[in-house]
Amino acid sequence: MATTISQPAPIENYRNSTAYSGPDPLDRYFEISLFGLLSTGFLTLASTGRMDLFSMSVMGLALVGRALLLWRGNTFLLSPVWVSRVAIAYIPFFFFDIVFLEASAVNALERGLLAVIHLLFFAAVVKLFSASQTRDYVFLAALAFAQMLAASTLTIGTAFLLCFALFLLLAISTFASLEIRRARERASGFRSLAIPAGGKQAGFAAALGATSIIICTGVVLLTIVLFFVIPRGNRGFFSSLSRPSDRMTGFSDDVTLGQIGQIKKSSAVVMHIDAPDLRSSDGVKWRGIGLTTFDGKRWYNPSEVTLAVPGNRSFRFAQNTVHPGAFPKLLNYSVTLEPIASDAVFVAPQPRELIGPFRHLWEDNTGSVFMPPGSGALVRYSVLSDIAVPVVDALRANQAEIPPAIQQIYLQLPPTDPRVYELAEEITTPYASNYDKAKAIEIYLQTNYTYSLDLAPALPADPIAYFLWESRSGHCEFFASAMAVLLRAVGIPVRLVNGFLQGQYNDLSSQFTVRASDAHTWVEVYFPELGWVAFDPTPADGRLTQTLWLGRFALYIDAFQTFWEEWIINYDFIHQVTLARQLESSSREMRTDSRQYVQQRYRNLVAALRDYTDRLLQHRALMALVVALMMVGIVALYGRTALFSWFGDWGLQRRARQGKARPEDATVLYLRLLRLFARRGVCKLPSQTPNEFAESVPEPARPLVRDFTKLYLESRFGLHATSVPRLTKLLSQIQSEPRPEGYGGQ
Repeated sequence: MATTISQPAPIENYRNSTAYSGPDPLDRYFEISLFGLLSTGFLTLASTGRMDLFSMSVMGLALVGRALLLWRGNTFLLSPVWVSRVAIAYIPFFFFDIVFLEASAVNALERGLLAVIHLLFFAAVVKLFSASQTRDYVFLAALAFAQMLAASTLTIGTAFLLCFALFLLLAISTFASLEIRRARERASGFRSLAIPAGGKQAGFAAALGATSIIICTGVVLLTIVLFFVIPRGNRGFFSSLSRPSDRMTGFSDDVTLGQIGQIKKSSAVVMHIDAPDLRSSDGVKWRGIGLTTFDGKRWYNPSEVTLAVPGNRSFRFAQNTVHPGAFPKLLNYSVTLEPIASDAVFVAPQPRELIGPFRHLWEDNTGSVFMPPGSGALVRYSVLSDIAVPVVDALRANQAEIPPAIQQIYLQLPPTDPRVYELAEEITTPYASNYDKAKAIEIYLQTNYTYSLDLAPALPADPIAYFLWESRSGHCEFFASAMAVLLRAVGIPVRLVNGFLQGQYNDLSSQFTVRASDAHTWVEVYFPELGWVAFDPTPADGRLTQTLWLGRFALYIDAFQTFWEEWIINYDFIHQVTLARQLESSSREMRTDSRQYVQQRYRNLVAALRDYTDRLLQHRALMALVVALMMVGIVALYGRTALFSWFGDWGLQRRARQGKARPEDATVLYLRLLRLFARRGVCKLPSQTPNEFAESVPEPARPLVRDFTKLYLESRFGLHATSVPRLTKLLSQIQSEPRPEGYGGQ
């Protein structure tokens, strides 16, 4: 029977065919992928928070307009004349942008970078509505890459990682589809080829999308390996720009009453503390700034007198820590500090030694430590502090005269409501020592007032009097300020301290996470010959770490952020050495453990075999059974072909008896027939048909073989399974026929 083979239609038939309709799936996929690539670059830049609202609005509206055109299938394009005019008009605007519009930039480098980003936005908007050729599409992809490159200099957050992963996937998808389009045009000479009506457009998109994902995954894995292997420097050329757009406000070098209440409503991470010996119950506070002067609404330092701390990258503080009756309690910890609106270095009192990336450090007359301004996006330093405090008996016994210099600075008060003096006398009169008086005021505020972050938007003229006698609620700086004013009213030197609570322990990263909500204010009371001792009048519920609404998931996010900052942002040669040492140590331990594991398993196996052998020797019947089973296994192994054939015959005969025979069984019986005659010296040639072979069989078996062959063909190709039982009987008759003279074989 002849088969007609269809020839492929010429290309001209495809060009002129009217049987094909609908948009070309390749062009559609490429346009959507390129649009996603450009949108991802823009969104990454927007997420840095460094772009102005006007430029983001213009670029955003352009992308929305282009998306609507893609959805409707509209092919609107700007004319080349208008594109040229707009491009020429932007040239003077570019220099105007650098000189005037970006005057608020940190430095000239950042000013130029922001102006270039505006230029990228302008070029992208124009090309979005004028691209019509391959070079235009490549230019748009290059603009998207330039936006990602600019974003990488403006942010170091983990959001950039997610955006970059999406950008990489879309870039692979875009350039793969672009190359397919170009190859198709070169091969066929026409631009687009519509698919048949009713055809599946999703099949191509799914296949190319899956391929892009596989390639992207491979690139990411290879990049991760190369990232950790290739030698690294400490910082890049644009590292000064790699910081958030605005430093965290709310914590500054002074305290205005009501200010910290706003920062405590934020869950932004301020710093991570790596302190292996610190427990959650220790309640250590991270001291930032000490404040001396109060004008009724604001605490500040009137002078900026500071002393340079001796050292370079390793700084030692004066050993003025006094805690009679208590042994030193040294705490080693490392701090990774996010940028905030202060140059304070946060430490646990009292710091003894600090190691960090600083050329200079300064310490003011309140014991606050400051770093050089503009130290970068992330600052990492290590500190050794003595967190021991004097025992209560030593504080009670300390009644030495207060130096005049301390009285002049730390007993200052603005014009104060007379009721403040009366309340201070009422609380402290029953006590003789300054410690007991301070403790009495602390307990009074903790037990008679409530903690709250919800205060009136406008404070009265005297916030302290309003807090003590009217609202009777507030947050930490109201409690600390009230205690400071009450203590100064009875002649006890005191100062305000601004800093953070200990933070929440993350068991995933083994670090304490300090958030903006942990911002806190307390007081330090002066004791002659002992120094400054901390008191905290805020109620207990105001000194607890706030629970995040994301719960456990927030810890995973924070742990990933910690890993990102430690092993990606700050990854350098020192980290490479550390990682190499850890890998070498881990591999050595793994080799030792695996060798010990194999040796132990080998000993256990030998012991088990010895035990089983002893048991077999004690039970001869069981041993004989095992030997018999082994013999049967050996026989079955060497006679597996005959065994399988026997089981096959048995199954075939059983199906035949039950009337469940299959057409395929006829083939099995015919192959058995061929093997039978092959042993007798009659082999079927490859060129012979079954009927020709039947005629070549000698008498007297030839008639039986003819009948067998006829039934075989009917069963095998006519799907007549009912003939299988008859085939079985005929095969038995053929096997029982005597072999005439002339037959070969054995």
